[in-house]
Amino acid sequence: MADILGNYRNTLHLYMKHHGVQRKYSELTNTDLDVLISEFKKKCLDSGIRYIIGFLRRHGIRVQHH
Repeated sequence: MADILGNYRNTLHLYMKHHGVQRKYSELTNTDLDVLISEFKKKCLDSGIRYIIGFLRRHGIRVQHH
């Protein structure tokens, strides 16, 4: 997003903080996450981590992946 706006990432974070915009991770138990990923893997056996992250984001779930 910073690239699109022509700003540095740190500047963008400062503006977001100043205006009360937060990006939080979803509150999800490991068990719930395991169930979601298992369901995804049943449908898409050969998909990797990027596809799983996309699947979770499409469902409004934000998780750490590094």
